[in-house]
Amino acid sequence: MKGIYKTDIGNFREKNEDSVIYLEHEDFILAAVADGMGGHKSGEVASRLALESAAKYFIESLDILKNSPMEFVNNIFLNSCLCVYREGIKAEEFEGMGTTMTVVLINKANAEAYFGNIGDSRAYVIASGSLKQVTEDHSLVHEMYKNGQISLEEVDTHPQRHVLTKALGTCEKVIPDYYQEDMTQVDYILLCTDGLTNHLPESEILFLINKFKEKAVEELIDEAKRRGGTDNISVILINN
Repeated sequence: MKGIYKTDIGNFREKNEDSVIYLEHEDFILAAVADGMGGHKSGEVASRLALESAAKYFIESLDILKNSPMEFVNNIFLNSCLCVYREGIKAEEFEGMGTTMTVVLINKANAEAYFGNIGDSRAYVIASGSLKQVTEDHSLVHEMYKNGQISLEEVDTHPQRHVLTKALGTCEKVIPDYYQEDMTQVDYILLCTDGLTNHLPESEILFLINKFKEKAVEELIDEAKRRGGTDNISVILINN
């Protein structure tokens, strides 16, 4: 099992507010992407703090990791949320900052993957040549689509498509969504921020991964930049 990852500032942003981590320990892999939000430097700070907290917990909490992986994922979100929130109330420049966060914890020994997410950064699995979105976006347009207010085609062009209904760190505690996937038939896991999915449809993401395999991370980012690159772009691709 191998993970390849990259984060890119894109074509127009002055700074990269995305963060990524990919860590391995014994039979476990922890990978995560985060897309910060807020004025000044606060988005950049929020995503970095969230993933630094996740990485620290991964290193220090091996007993929980081995005995209760879903509890471990839950605790990552609790700790990261509190970390970002506390930093946000310390200084005016960080007030109201927050971030998306999408996490996967993989147990290689039992071929299970445990996912958690807040916001609109996504996790996918690729199996038998098809791409499946594991996570559900916490966005206003996704809620509108589920409620029948807009069509699927309108989701990608709606003026409020960037508005989140959940973010990590804007309050002391937030409840993420959790998912579990059997890895025995999975070829790849993909984590990405919306800088990728805003420019590439899922059919093209799948095509590029199937064509370029481990080299697909560079190709995905380059293609998103060719299509506009209006946001920071972060991709983690884990080959099973």
